[in-house]
Amino acid sequence: MKKTKPHMSLRAILLLLLVILLPIGTATAAPGFCLAYAYTESGNHSFLVQDNSSNFGNNITIITDCDNLTINIDGKFFARTSKNTTISIEEGLYNISLFSNNFSASYSNVLFYPDFLKWESNYRFEMNQDIELINIDLVDSRTNWAVFFGVVVVWILCVYVYWNLINSFIQRNFIEEVTQ
Repeated sequence: MKKTKPHMSLRAILLLLLVILLPIGTATAAPGFCLAYAYTESGNHSFLVQDNSSNFGNNITIITDCDNLTINIDGKFFARTSKNTTISIEEGLYNISLFSNNFSASYSNVLFYPDFLKWESNYRFEMNQDIELINIDLVDSRTNWAVFFGVVVVWILCVYVYWNLINSFIQRNFIEEVTQ
């Protein structure tokens, strides 16, 4: 007859209890808790509002399942909502707080930039202007003439320098013979 070890049966009982009790503990959610978060959008990009973040966009979108969410900006009451909402904001540095009965979130030093970058605005402005662009054929022609005259100048300078070097060498080594 085979003897069973007492710790093996204890392990089996513990495993059975874990299998039965673990799903019950994870499946039950505490009632009354809610969640909220905020983000901005610019073009096809979204930026999550968090501490020390830089966000592009003129609107903050707040997603929440809280019954009564209060929004404070720089310590002052801004809005109260019970559903998803979008609020406008100017560019600058802000401290944002979201809180409800069972939820609280504070974001400090959140920097907001305009909906699009400054260069894009300038680019769109320039493209709407009637500006005269340089003709590529004219640019190529002027480039060719500049290269030609550059080659001529370099050739003249080289010939002049070599001519003077050769001439000074000949003058230094020139010997005259005097006969009577």
